[in-house]
Amino acid sequence: MFTAALFCDIQCFVFLQYTSLEKLGAAFHEAETRNEQVSKKTTVQKDMRCNIKRLFTLAIGVFAATLVIISFSKDNYEREWKQGPQSNEARHAPVGHVIPDAPIPSSPSFPTGQNSLPHQPLPPSLGEKDLSNPFNFLYPSNKVTLRKLFELTKDVDFDLLKRNECKTNTTLSKYWENSQQRYVPEDDNWERFYSHIGSCSVYSDDQLIDNLLHDLNTSPIKHVHIMDGGTQVKFVFTFKNDKQAVFKPMRFGRDYESDPNHFYFSDFERHHAEIATFHLDRVLGFRRAIPTVGRVLNITTELFEKAEKKLKKTFFFSPAKNFCFVSRCDYYCDTTHAICGLPDMKEGSVQVFLPDESAVPRKHNRSPYRRTYSKKNQVAEWQSSMSYCTDKVKTKKQYAHGRRLLDLVDIHILDYLIGNQDRHHFESFNVFTDLPSYAIHLDHGRAFGRSDIDDDDIILPLRQCCIIRPSTFKTLLDFYGSPKSLTKALHESLSKDPAHPILAYKHYPAMERRLSKVMAYILECIESRGVSEVLVPEYNNPDVSDVDQNDEDQSEEHQDKKDEKKTV
Repeated sequence: MFTAALFCDIQCFVFLQYTSLEKLGAAFHEAETRNEQVSKKTTVQKDMRCNIKRLFTLAIGVFAATLVIISFSKDNYEREWKQGPQSNEARHAPVGHVIPDAPIPSSPSFPTGQNSLPHQPLPPSLGEKDLSNPFNFLYPSNKVTLRKLFELTKDVDFDLLKRNECKTNTTLSKYWENSQQRYVPEDDNWERFYSHIGSCSVYSDDQLIDNLLHDLNTSPIKHVHIMDGGTQVKFVFTFKNDKQAVFKPMRFGRDYESDPNHFYFSDFERHHAEIATFHLDRVLGFRRAIPTVGRVLNITTELFEKAEKKLKKTFFFSPAKNFCFVSRCDYYCDTTHAICGLPDMKEGSVQVFLPDESAVPRKHNRSPYRRTYSKKNQVAEWQSSMSYCTDKVKTKKQYAHGRRLLDLVDIHILDYLIGNQDRHHFESFNVFTDLPSYAIHLDHGRAFGRSDIDDDDIILPLRQCCIIRPSTFKTLLDFYGSPKSLTKALHESLSKDPAHPILAYKHYPAMERRLSKVMAYILECIESRGVSEVLVPEYNNPDVSDVDQNDEDQSEEHQDKKDEKKTV
């Protein structure tokens, strides 16, 4: 009994000791684990402190190297920035806009930097007027060329030739009344303009056009929507009378020069180029350009509040608190190229819509002097062969007879004077079915981009074909030899626009220089081929039949739809 009790006590003692030892071992193991964790944490902290020191040392080294690089290249960066274009209008901009210093002449050992984009200045029509003399330059008129041209053409009866250039001159309203007994309404200036579209020119009544320009500049705007198919920002204005016009907003000042690294098909469009070309076309007596006028708008009340939903979403306030918009288009419709007001006033060009094609159909003709519109292959066949007109143009039925080839030369003379390289198609009215159609002068938004360069490729149709309409030659000759020069007549016409001054004065000597070259090229043609072969009211190639000319026109138009303009 005693032995059993003793055994039980011993058993309990052993169990208690075992339990104590187990707890002691567990505590020892836990302490050992905690020591290891503390040791690892200390090691990690040491490594982190070491890495932080290394990173700090590296950052100091990079910062010091950056300072050294900047100090070495400061002059070059400053020179490249200062070579960017500047605008006279920008100097009159409100306080707070940074204006670059005067340009520093570039050293021959350093290449010219890329042009920077200037900020958008106050419209010149709202700023201070430039009172300097726009004609303070030497005219490049060559007295020898002038004397030879007068001598060679002294026996030409220009009045007779001019009457044969367009033998039937009627208006749309008269033509429809006589042929279809249709009545054309004339309730407003838009309808009067449409009814007076002629078979020889887009318009002939200057007073009617002046009234239309006044309405385009002052009529209340009812609705604004994005113009479909545009490569750059264009709006369609619908006025209170439900008539429409195209609006191109001002993006840069008048002095802005195209970046020489930009291709002609990707250059910025200039609203004032459309206005100036309309006036030049009028001064030259063509009257085939679409009436266009300048207008200064309130972005808030005349654009934003009248805009369609998808256009309204693109408006915003810039960090300078100016009201801006982006719109939607193929090129330059992003925040980087946003168009902003100062703070919400914006100038632009307003061009009247031509009649709807369902009522007054038009032909879309591919120009034989179309450029490649390619970054890889930049030289077209006509740019490399002086026999191109004889071999490839005069042999085509649509150019072998009638006025179309002469219209093509007129277009390129106009394009050469304004420096417009972007000529791929031209349109003509297809409503006077039994009368020859003429080329409408459209799309001049990329003109007046450079005043220091003359692209002589533009005038190649004149040099290669060696024909010119007598009335065109007589007008150019009169301006070339008259005290009232071409640019003086243009300046007088432009001064009537509400947004004048329209052109930077540096474009005036450029136009006179180009006119002098045109007259020299005409003299070359007359001396080599004779007056009677060069000055023609209509062109006729006896080696090409004039039968089925319309069929070839239709096939060409069908080909144009398959071969739209591409940039590669």
